Amino acid sequence: MELQKAVFPPIIAVFNHKGGVAKTTTAGNLAACLAAFGYRVVLADLDAQGNATGSFGILPLPPVGAMDVITGRVRLDEALIPTSFPGLSLLPATTQLRTAEQELGAHERSHLALRTAFASQNIAAHAHIVIIDCPPSLGTITGNALAAAAAVLIPARPDPYSHEGLVNTWHEIKRLRQNANATLNVAGILLTMTGEDTTGGDVARSMRAEFGDQVYAIAIENDPKVTEAAQMGVPVSVLDPDGGAGLGYLQATSELITRLRRHARHDIHALAEPLPLITAQNTLRDWRSRLPGLQRRAGANPAWTAVQAANEDADDLPAATAPARTDAPRQGFGWGGLLLTLLLGGVLGAAVTVFSYKDIAGH
Repeated sequence: MELQKAVFPPIIAVFNHKGGVAKTTTAGNLAACLAAFGYRVVLADLDAQGNATGSFGILPLPPVGAMDVITGRVRLDEALIPTSFPGLSLLPATTQLRTAEQELGAHERSHLALRTAFASQNIAAHAHIVIIDCPPSLGTITGNALAAAAAVLIPARPDPYSHEGLVNTWHEIKRLRQNANATLNVAGILLTMTGEDTTGGDVARSMRAEFGDQVYAIAIENDPKVTEAAQMGVPVSVLDPDGGAGLGYLQATSELITRLRRHARHDIHALAEPLPLITAQNTLRDWRSRLPGLQRRAGANPAWTAVQAANEDADDLPAATAPARTDAPRQGFGWGGLLLTLLLGGVLGAAVTVFSYKDIAGH
């Protein structure tokens, strides 16, 4: 298939020139939510750190992945890994991405390597939409992602330093339009890690005033469930689809779909109408209920938490995800034993008392 005649699915690069803005978290959750809305999705992890790959529980990094597809060493269907979530496949990062600058830098038109691979491997046969997790630096790999993308989604944390990074990212996108991808659009700016901090609120308002409707109406709040989800190797939208960040990402995905369908292009396959938001949320809840070792909290709180229902359930979990026991009996004599020892008196009682104090201090 010739590159200029190829018709691609929408390819969305998640990129910000500044790190620490929840870029990888955003990419993974958008991909999961898009699958819940009924689309076939490929999440391409082009960051050498491999955090997007690890966020789906795939560690250590596999031997074959994105870099092999970019260089033509393997076919796309040989590198794709199906996830536990129907419709979502992962093009994983590998350690070879660390040498991408040297491997691709010497080749002419090296910035088009990913686009050429997607065209020759007919990426449209594998996905209705592609999400790319980019490295934070603007090097060869990020250049490939932005040259292949139809649009860029920019996660931005509302703080002064992130605001400066957002402005720099905007200028980089303009430069790339001139040099590498004239049709590159902006799929919007998604505010992440928001909270009740006064300074953050002021910066968020400043961003909305400066960039207008490019900023999503939905913002992703700072939520401890994000860290818990990362430790468990699942997106927070699956771990806690009714919580602050989980529901926020679902709503942001709905807004992304609306933006993409509103600006249809002749060289991009149009997205079909998504499933209703409540259906997508119920799908995420269903995926959530199937995760091992997890159950819903009692009461009206819709959030989810890790629990240990039985010893055999915990044995099935990876060491990193098995919750610690809180009902285990304390070792040593405890206060009751200490009191009994004091009542015994005598030399033997005194000796046992000393031992009991040491035992309690050690636990």
